[in-house]
Amino acid sequence: MKALFLFFALSLLLASCPGRGGRIYDSFLGKDRTPPKVIDYELLSSEEFRIVYDEEVAITDMELDNVEFGSLAEGAVFTITFPRPLERGESRILSITAEDLAGNTSRSSFPITGPNDEIPITLINEISIKGTAASPDRIELLVMEDGNTAGMTVKDGTRSNYSHSFSLPDLEVRNGDFILIYWDTEITGDGTRKEDGYTIYSFSAESKTTLSGTNGAIVIYSDPEGDIIDGLIYTTGESELCNGYGNTKTEDTAFMLMQEGEWTSEPISSVDVTASRVIARYPGGIDSNSADDFFITAARASTFGEPNKFIPYEE
Repeated sequence: MKALFLFFALSLLLASCPGRGGRIYDSFLGKDRTPPKVIDYELLSSEEFRIVYDEEVAITDMELDNVEFGSLAEGAVFTITFPRPLERGESRILSITAEDLAGNTSRSSFPITGPNDEIPITLINEISIKGTAASPDRIELLVMEDGNTAGMTVKDGTRSNYSHSFSLPDLEVRNGDFILIYWDTEITGDGTRKEDGYTIYSFSAESKTTLSGTNGAIVIYSDPEGDIIDGLIYTTGESELCNGYGNTKTEDTAFMLMQEGEWTSEPISSVDVTASRVIARYPGGIDSNSADDFFITAARASTFGEPNKFIPYEE
């Protein structure tokens, strides 16, 4: 009876979902149940993407934003050509399905952004983290050289551990320009204002939540998955959670910034930050990647949209 049962079970397995080359029986016998894994990938250009698997596979499906493209191929290393070049700063999702010789499959998705080699050096210049209607949560960026912002992204955390992300559009900016990002508040007007010698660009990030008012992080990336351009960490210093950073997102971001050489000190103290006090960078764009670059100023003395003035908060 047992032999008859095994015969029928094996017959059903072989009759359903046969793997490429008819090797689905390997899985039944326990010889290969591991799906293929991606071990390396890289966006080579606006037209090509390279992906490496840990074994020989057949790519059975490729999609850009759920639209199929390309032809099937076999191997372990692939260079994929997009149906059209990505525009500068354009963000899309590339999805690939691979099947190994035993019939195991895996599907991987990659966020990709059209390369922009003109991203300017940009600093976090001033932030309001306990906003009110009169002084909402804002992040002011100071542009330090001429360039283009297409794809440049601000997150309140690491590349993968964050609550909200905002990517800038294709803007030709100049040294001394300001970019104001209203985190969770709508703005009115076209968002651009010219001043003598510089321009202020304003955007709504459309976050559903405010910035953390106690323990948090803000990081500028060259694109959503790109290089760090600038970052800062702030805490009250009163929490015992997550090595004193208060939450895992802030801790992860601090470690990332330190590992990549973009932060070299204890966090900025946010103890004195209130609804009427903000964090500002010292005038002139001083940047040592540390808390020493910043001071606390009263909201009424803040300089969002203009060069910072050193007017520290005093009790």
